[in-house]
Amino acid sequence: MAIKNITYQRVLNLGNYESKRLELSEEVFEGDDAEESISRVMEMVERKIREDTSTKIEDGIRQLRVELRELKKEYETVKSSLETLTTTEEPNPDDIPFNNQPENVTEDF
Repeated sequence: MAIKNITYQRVLNLGNYESKRLELSEEVFEGDDAEESISRVMEMVERKIREDTSTKIEDGIRQLRVELRELKKEYETVKSSLETLTTTEEPNPDDIPFNNQPENVTEDF
């Protein structure tokens, strides 16, 4: 059987009920290696269909790294504030005054 035309199609699920479809056809001439043509077409489709997706993933990774750096800075700030708060001495409970009422307060009974 002589192969005259090769067509390869790939559907990639992008999530959110979206998909991406790519189809590539190649004509095979007499004397061409059909197996080589099939492999070339399949490889090209697989590589091309993921180009945009991989760029989006790389951009997402970069954004997450930026957010991680910001969170680490915020964590260090909160941690140093906590250390400052925990290193100060607590007041002695015996030194807390209980009868400190202003002198000119009148009581209505």
